[in-house]
Amino acid sequence: MAATGIRQRDPAALPWPELAQGEPGCLYGLFSEEDFLLGQGVEQVIASPAFAENPSLNVERFQASETKPARVLDSAQTLPFLGRRRLVVVSEVHMYKADQAAEFLPYLADPSPTTTLLLTGTKLDARTKFAKTLSKAGKVHQFAKMYARQLVPWLQGRAAMRGKTLEAQAAAYLAELAGLGLGALDSELEKLALYVGNEKRITLATVRQVLGGSRLYSIFDFTDAVAAGGLTRALSCYAQLDSLGEPAVRVLAMLTRLYRQLLEARRVQDQGGGPGEVQRTLRTPPQATATLVDRARRETPASLTRALKAVLAADVALKSSPGADRVIMERLIMNLCA
Repeated sequence: MAATGIRQRDPAALPWPELAQGEPGCLYGLFSEEDFLLGQGVEQVIASPAFAENPSLNVERFQASETKPARVLDSAQTLPFLGRRRLVVVSEVHMYKADQAAEFLPYLADPSPTTTLLLTGTKLDARTKFAKTLSKAGKVHQFAKMYARQLVPWLQGRAAMRGKTLEAQAAAYLAELAGLGLGALDSELEKLALYVGNEKRITLATVRQVLGGSRLYSIFDFTDAVAAGGLTRALSCYAQLDSLGEPAVRVLAMLTRLYRQLLEARRVQDQGGGPGEVQRTLRTPPQATATLVDRARRETPASLTRALKAVLAADVALKSSPGADRVIMERLIMNLCA
C-alpha cells in the first residue's frame, strides 16, 4: 500500500462491491488482529444498502464466546421479516473449538439463500476444514496489521474524514503512540478535531498543546509495569488505557500472555538456562527479557499459576458483572503486583 497522503486506499475498505449494490452473497468471513479495522469493517457491512430494509428485525449479532453454534444456525435459517434479506453477524469465531466449528460445515455447504452470514474474528486457521470450507463457499477478507509507515497517511485520512488537514509532523507525532492501538489513536484525533473547532489545520503545536506533553502509555508499558511489580505505575498505565477506551478483555488477554511467558521463563531457569536461553525461547526484546527473567526468578511455578488463575477469575467476573470493569481490573492489578 503506497503512502500517498490522504488519497491512499482506506485499509478498512471492504473488497465486496456487491454490498453497496444491494446484492450480497450468502457467506463472508472478516478477520484481523486490528480490532479497530475489524470493527469498522463490520459496521460497513451492517450499514450497506443490502440490509437497509427493517434492520431492527433482520440484522442479528452474536458473540461466539456466549452463543452456541446451534443458536447461530437457527437464526441464519430464519426467513427475513418485512424485507428481502437477513444479516447474521458472529464475532470472535476463533473462540469456537474444533467440534463447535464443525457444526457450521453443513450450513456452509448449503447456506440459506435469503441470509447473509458474516463470521468475524482475530484470525482464521487456513489449515482447518472450517476455514477451507468457508473460503471455498464464501468470500474471506483479512485486514492486514498496519505498518508504522502506513500510520501517518492513515491518520491524515481519518482527519480528512472529519474535515481537517493533519500536518505531516503532527501525524508523525501521533504515530509514535501506535502502541495504544488504532482505536485510541482515532480517539485522540477526534479530541484534536473538536479542539481546533472551525480551524481546518491540526498542527504539531496543537497536538503537543492538547496532549500536554504528558506520557501516554501503551498496553506493553502496562504489562511491563505488572511484570516488574510496579503497582503505582501499573495502576497509572491502566487508568490511562481505560480512559482511552481500551477494552478490559484485551488487557486481560495481554496479562494472560504475560503470565504464560513468566511460567515459560521460570521453566527455562529451572532447567539451568540463562537470560539468553529465555530470550531465544520467548523471542522477546532484550529489555523485556530482563524484566521477565527478574520477575520469574522471584516467583515459583505455583505462585505464577495462582496469578494466572486470578487473571482467568477476573475474566469470569467481567462477564458476570457488567459495568464493574474498572474495580475488577484495579483489584486484579493490586493482587498481581503485591
